[in-house]
Amino acid sequence: MRRTASFAVGAATILAIWWIGSIALDSPVLPGPGAVALRSVEIAPRLAVHAGASLGRVIVALILSVVLAVPLGLVMGRSRRVDRVIAPTTYLLYPVPKIALLPLVFLVVGIGEAARILIVVMVLFFQILVAVRDASRAIPAGYLVAFVSLGGTRRQAIRFVLLPAILPQLLTSIRIGTGTGLAVLFFAETFFTDRGLGAFIVESWMRVSYVEMLSGIVTLGLVGFGLFAAIDAIEHRVCRWARLAEAKTTEAQPTP
Repeated sequence: MRRTASFAVGAATILAIWWIGSIALDSPVLPGPGAVALRSVEIAPRLAVHAGASLGRVIVALILSVVLAVPLGLVMGRSRRVDRVIAPTTYLLYPVPKIALLPLVFLVVGIGEAARILIVVMVLFFQILVAVRDASRAIPAGYLVAFVSLGGTRRQAIRFVLLPAILPQLLTSIRIGTGTGLAVLFFAETFFTDRGLGAFIVESWMRVSYVEMLSGIVTLGLVGFGLFAAIDAIEHRVCRWARLAEAKTTEAQPTP
């Protein structure tokens, strides 16, 4: 209830600032939230098609990034030898703005769906890889020794020790990467496609249809909010132990 109330207050604050700004500017460039909401309802089917295209690309990129980065990050975190081989390449490629590679991706992969998904994968992959590698390295070796001494196998150690321990950092990296990935996807959708919220927003801007442009921007924000909410729901379900440990630590701290 408190969380819902907090989101409601945040949304009301944004709408109030938007409404005041539209009145103060008094320009077609910034229509009010009421006009945008009305137009969004009128073009809801079109918005749904573009939102579905963008959301599908992000979800596919998320799945591919997790499947590729998590195993490699676990190996790098637990093997110094592997880390010494792969870490330098990771450090060189990670800071490169992935959006700068978009022309190269189009030239190599083509101008189809694969290029737009790949550019988002490139953003998410390195963030997840570094987070998983650091989280895996931080796990004390004694945990694994104790688990094996109790009869656990290596596969069971990965399932019951390593994966639960890295989950909080993994979900945090996905949450951060999703925001960056949406920004990169918006730019990628402005080239060689007529499907996606990026294409819709730019096309509306070129037609000087500022109401529809803002409808697309709001829809893109709602897509991002939905992804964040889904990640939070997953974290709430699979990381209960982390919240319990945090609560116990807070209770154990002396009152000042």
